[in-house]
Amino acid sequence: MSDTLADTGARAGPVMEDWGQLISFRPDLVLRPTSMDELKAMLERIHRGELGKGRVRVPGSLHSCSEIVVSDAILDTSALPKTMDFEEGDAAVVASANVTLHEFLAELGRRGKSVTATGGTDHQTLAGLISTGTAPASSRYALYELLEWVELVTVDAATGRAVERRISRGDADFPAAVCSLGLLGVLTRVRFRLVDELYFSVVQKILHLDDVLADPDATSAKYDFWRVNWVPKSEKALLWAATAVPREQSKPDGDYPTDQSENVLDVVFEVLDKLADTGPLLTGVLGLVYDVLALSYRERDFTGPLRNMLPVDRRAPLHVAMAEWSFRPQDVHRVLGECQEYFDGHGWPNIPTEIELTRVDGSLMSAWDWEGLPYIVKFNFMYLTEVCTEPGEKEAIYAHLRGLWEHLEAAGVPFKAHWGKINFIDPEFVRRNHGFEAFRPLASPIFLNDYLAERL
Repeated sequence: MSDTLADTGARAGPVMEDWGQLISFRPDLVLRPTSMDELKAMLERIHRGELGKGRVRVPGSLHSCSEIVVSDAILDTSALPKTMDFEEGDAAVVASANVTLHEFLAELGRRGKSVTATGGTDHQTLAGLISTGTAPASSRYALYELLEWVELVTVDAATGRAVERRISRGDADFPAAVCSLGLLGVLTRVRFRLVDELYFSVVQKILHLDDVLADPDATSAKYDFWRVNWVPKSEKALLWAATAVPREQSKPDGDYPTDQSENVLDVVFEVLDKLADTGPLLTGVLGLVYDVLALSYRERDFTGPLRNMLPVDRRAPLHVAMAEWSFRPQDVHRVLGECQEYFDGHGWPNIPTEIELTRVDGSLMSAWDWEGLPYIVKFNFMYLTEVCTEPGEKEAIYAHLRGLWEHLEAAGVPFKAHWGKINFIDPEFVRRNHGFEAFRPLASPIFLNDYLAERL
């Protein structure tokens, strides 16, 4: 490495791997700015083609199990300063976008404050959450309903100079800021309005799918946040549901016990982790495990603040490949039927499919943006990758999901797909399902990679 390159904070990169252990790559160059001045200088050099072959990607937390982050050059924001500045009365906070959700919620909790919803995992950065459009399991509350503005650094194509932009709620560009796919620039700061700390009562139990999906509106009237995990080859499901309660009805700092499952899926993880060479699809042994689980799982109840109750995968192993596809609420039973038909003929995923509601968000490139609908039904097709140890087993996940994608398209079922999870999006799919023409002028080519170029 030349002295000039070293002075920029650049270095050759280590192997990078997503949390699901599905995607790995070794970038030729990792840029790690420690200040805004360094960040701007690096982006200007990338724009001139002096670094990274003129392109760079900015990972949030490697939570996405797709090639959305894969690039010859990576810009790592973890060394930039982390700050959280609270406004008078703690009514709002301005935070560095490289702050993690865990850090963010913990500091809010110390001040008796909260946001109204969370999604994803504790270790995702705020920039990662916003850029991929991570959403909570609720038809009533949105993760970004209190987001007032984002600030980012990009490069002015006309001058080649790095510029700072603030995109505020109400601006014409705001629908592009959430689920920006990292194409607008490097998110640096965000401002959230805050509410007093929220508390929830959580229940986890086995029930029939129709108990929650026959009337999703009624289920959402009962629970503020909820999701079910569809037990394979069954009409049973594992429910996780959270309902807001007054502070006095909750443990002040309640949490899930460390010696018990925090998430209903933890039970499945614990069983599968003991089985060797299971592969990505359901086996006869696993089928028996799920039958026993459906009969023996006992209801569990917890209370605590939002920061502990809602991010329910803080301690889960997270080695999961996933596809997150959204559907219209009126199609939910049709989707269940099409999935069952496909899985019966081609095999079921090795862990339960997660089903939840998500409020429509109005973002141009979001999988949760459906005109005329208040919410969508999201199916999270999941495969534990820790047990995919034989050659070709991880590749079989893609083949299985591509088959399901083609099956749903052939059946004429409309759906959209999360960009950061497994998908088979192509340009025609984008133009049919997204506001790409409005988004295109805002995107900067230096943040594009092959994965996004093929789709856009």
